[in-house]
Amino acid sequence: MNSNDQTESLKFFGTFHWFVIHTKPRDEHRVETNLINQEIETFLPLFETHHYCNGKMVRRIKPLFPNYLFAKLDLGRHYYKVKWTRGVNRILGVGSEPIPVSEIVIQMLKDRMGDDDTVKLLEDFQEGDLIQITSGTFKDFVGVFQRRLSSGERVRILLNFIGVEVPVQISRWQLKKVA
Repeated sequence: MNSNDQTESLKFFGTFHWFVIHTKPRDEHRVETNLINQEIETFLPLFETHHYCNGKMVRRIKPLFPNYLFAKLDLGRHYYKVKWTRGVNRILGVGSEPIPVSEIVIQMLKDRMGDDDTVKLLEDFQEGDLIQITSGTFKDFVGVFQRRLSSGERVRILLNFIGVEVPVQISRWQLKKVA
């Protein structure tokens, strides 16, 4: 390591910056709890998803970035604490040098959070989009997105049955856009 590289890594000591923490599989919540217990500020963005299970639509809250979370650290004070925290693989960076994440990125994610503390993903269905049903009675059928209904959870699509377009109301969680 030359002196310029040492200067670069030293500039993150003594001040707080956001860093990405890579966790062991499905250990995001454990790491978050362990870091909070060490009085380290964390941010674990979550999102809402749904899947079809035993004939019912089931709601799940999952990490937006599986196996990753953010922590606001002073590397001089927290590097080894975090590195050896149970469930942590490493602090992301280049080689062995942790690289901070811009405060703007964290703020953008926080700004997209709803009342239930989940990140709201952009709705990507537009009128006329070709979509495929991913679960339920009409699984694997392809149709055309028509519009979102007032509740926001249900949408209207058009399915083509023997040459006739039939409007069907379905949960938006059962759809995926056909590329």
